Amino acid sequence: MVLMLRTGGGAARKGEDLRRFNRQDAAASGSPEYVVTNDDVPTVGGNSATIYQIGARGALTQIKVIRTKGTGIGGGDYSTARVNILRSPTQDCAYVGDAAGPKGKAPGDVAAINMKTLKLAGAFPGSAHDTGNSIGVGLAETPKGTYLFATYTASATIATYKQLAGCKLKFVGNAASAVGLNGGAVDGMRVTPNGKYLVVAYGDKSIGSWRIGASGRLKLIGNIPTADHKTAVGVDISGNGNYAIFGVANGMSATAEVSPIAADGGLGATTGYPGIGKGADGENVWLSPDQNWIYITNNTSGQFGAAPFNQATGVIDPSKSCTSKVLKGFGSKWSWLSGLATRSTVGTGGFLYGAEWNGGGPSGIAIVAVTVNGGACTLKETSASPVSDPASPGLMSIGVDPPRNF
Repeated sequence: MVLMLRTGGGAARKGEDLRRFNRQDAAASGSPEYVVTNDDVPTVGGNSATIYQIGARGALTQIKVIRTKGTGIGGGDYSTARVNILRSPTQDCAYVGDAAGPKGKAPGDVAAINMKTLKLAGAFPGSAHDTGNSIGVGLAETPKGTYLFATYTASATIATYKQLAGCKLKFVGNAASAVGLNGGAVDGMRVTPNGKYLVVAYGDKSIGSWRIGASGRLKLIGNIPTADHKTAVGVDISGNGNYAIFGVANGMSATAEVSPIAADGGLGATTGYPGIGKGADGENVWLSPDQNWIYITNNTSGQFGAAPFNQATGVIDPSKSCTSKVLKGFGSKWSWLSGLATRSTVGTGGFLYGAEWNGGGPSGIAIVAVTVNGGACTLKETSASPVSDPASPGLMSIGVDPPRNF
């Protein structure tokens, strides 16, 4: 099920979003909605994806654990905001990054799950050089579902796969030496809505973009430093393709940086927007489906933040931002907030889901309701939050089915 994207700039009525999403819950037409995790299990050949069905007010019910047959790393370097699970908007598939193969050795692979059958369609390795076991595997795809890209961090490569019927993948080739200005590997990436360019954050205080050829091969356009030399991590792109938004790792005020994307795919100098809410850190960024709000994870304070975003100008307004309370169990049952997605494909998204990392023990998924009243936002954790992910010793990445439309 894919809902129409609603855009526009008017302030929502009080409680409008929650009432609309509750009506959708009550009138569900039989097309299930899911949250999918990459459990990142470090046991050799034991990684898995857990499937949760979404219910009323965004509540989650675990329905299945699917073995990927690859090997995870238990959450890896918890400073990363890499997307290592991807729900394709055009293919009815979810893709899961395995840091290593079924024997716990290189190469890493991408496991594909058929979302119609909720079964594994196969695991598809990169080249012999594509080792990912230092941190993990990041994923992005072209809008038409033609090519999928996986960044293997340890080898500093970006692999191209051709997407085939039945969620299967065919390895095409590598963009070798995918490193930033200071030698860092790709830490986050996303394809522009026109399918022509891949925008990346290197995790070394630089960002860049790559041109996607007709065969899916990548060619570097250029790399630039970030504003004030901050480390960009998460990446999102406005639906009009004009702006790249980067989450920033700074351990202090939640900050996002915005870079204009030129017609040739090159990135312009970034503008930093500190103070998006009152939480600390902000590595994961996510635009609301209507693109009127930017959401951010306060990784080190266990909160979510939000601020108005102007898709026409690329400007974020931190003065009208809001922050959730510290989420339940932070500091005692888990210690790092990562992963970020919205429940709905319209409006504000209705509910936010976030991955709660618990280095070594069962992880969880946070559920936070979004309300807009007269242009002001409120983020409130629901009574159903958090939901346990007992299969994951270090949950870092989640996806929602159906996915956002851009």
